Amino acid sequence: MPRKLIALFGLVTLIALSACGGGSPAAEVAEGNPVVDVATADVNSPFVGAWTLVKIERFDGDGELLAPPIEDRVGYIIYDPAGYMGVTIMQPDRRPYAGNQRTPEEGLASYSTYTSYFGRFTVNEAEGYLTHHLEGSLNARGAGSDYQRFYTFSGNRLTLQPPGGDNGNKTELTWEKLRDLPESELTETHKRLFGFYRIESVSRRIVDGDSLPANQYETAFIIYAPSGHMAVHLMRPGRDPYAGTQPTPEEALAAVQTYGSYFGPFSVHEDEGYLVHHRIGNLSPAGTGTDAQRGYELTDTHLTLRPPAGTDSEGRQVQNALRWARISN
Repeated sequence: MPRKLIALFGLVTLIALSACGGGSPAAEVAEGNPVVDVATADVNSPFVGAWTLVKIERFDGDGELLAPPIEDRVGYIIYDPAGYMGVTIMQPDRRPYAGNQRTPEEGLASYSTYTSYFGRFTVNEAEGYLTHHLEGSLNARGAGSDYQRFYTFSGNRLTLQPPGGDNGNKTELTWEKLRDLPESELTETHKRLFGFYRIESVSRRIVDGDSLPANQYETAFIIYAPSGHMAVHLMRPGRDPYAGTQPTPEEALAAVQTYGSYFGPFSVHEDEGYLVHHRIGNLSPAGTGTDAQRGYELTDTHLTLRPPAGTDSEGRQVQNALRWARISN
């Protein structure tokens, strides 16, 4: 099925999903790293880096604001010179789940207040738009779709506008460029770490013992930006599209149970051999505002991350490891 250009489906979709649009799966994303020529790199260059969300505005067909700007969302959009991108947006004041098991209503609340998708992007400079080619998305209908965004730059700000609705209403998301870390703050690990990585494998092993079966991801990105900010997007296989335009509580619960995402600044503890992800946003509300420590091994082509060992249901100390392949040039 050919890819589709996805328009925004009105105020409820914008407020609930921010930068996400609906769409059914389309052509598979090509595997392997793209070969980026000089012309493509030049076109991509203005977008490259990490941007923080400033405001969301809706206008009618005459350009009049329909409501006051929304300025309380927290989010990043990150672009890579090689043509990769990822976006995360979160509403404030989200409630943690009441118990250990999420209810369908809690799943819908979590889904409706968080946006996450990732993939590649291309720029049509002549017509003033770029396209996000989705490899994965929290929205179970999003993977494989194309999201078109008209763009304008003003100083250190980038405004993205999805295609307008049938009634002429338009939505604009304004982002502000995050400055790169100063050279004086960079370790050798920082310099080698910056970039985009795609998941290669997940492994589990009893500490000082045998390996165990591990659930794999269909696709996932982890991103480390030169500004010192990061984001992770993790998608399980076998996700079913929603039956309707919007998910039911049960469908939303299934979506959040098969997807993981968080974002925030990161710090490098080179001597101790670990990174810390300072999570200002998380698909799981209880994870917002927490730190995640990750032991790391880094080569020119791969990154392996290990969270602290945990105890499984049989009382064994188990170590997980996620191996990521570098896809940035």
